[in-house]
Amino acid sequence: MTLYGVLGMGLLFVGGVLFVNGMWLLGYGSNRDVAIFNFLVGLITFLIVLWWAFGGDASEGTAFNAAGTMLFSFTYLWIGANAIRGVDDQRSFGWYCGFVAVTALPTAYLVFLSGDVGLTGLWLLWAVLWAAFFVLLALERDDLTNPVGSFTAITGAVTAIGGYLMAAGFWPWA
Repeated sequence: MTLYGVLGMGLLFVGGVLFVNGMWLLGYGSNRDVAIFNFLVGLITFLIVLWWAFGGDASEGTAFNAAGTMLFSFTYLWIGANAIRGVDDQRSFGWYCGFVAVTALPTAYLVFLSGDVGLTGLWLLWAVLWAAFFVLLALERDDLTNPVGSFTAITGAVTAIGGYLMAAGFWPWA
């Protein structure tokens, strides 16, 4: 399977979980259902990380690909754990989101250097999303829950479209 095929498969589900998480923030979902979906997507992306990190030449992945994807895995596993435990204080997760937002910016630049403008745009979009979660959770700005929820759902739709195009072989920058 090609690098973009695997990436697209993962991003399709990342888009799905982002959409569901956005709807959850808007009040349309249960903690248990959100936790299960986040655990499944965290597991799928973590399996991709393992394939890219340890799959050798057969995987076409690199340590850089694996590290970037691991940012997603940890995000969804942590959200799942917090949702199922009913954690109210999510400041630690918010600080993690700040770390990921800062990490996503040079990642977008490096992807841009590879010539993939579409994936660069996705990384920049995700950087803004993770920064929004940093503000919402680490800085405890509950008044931003609805705008962040809407932005999360929209980002999920955009990510799912990108992932679908990659998995189906129609990503123009592959």
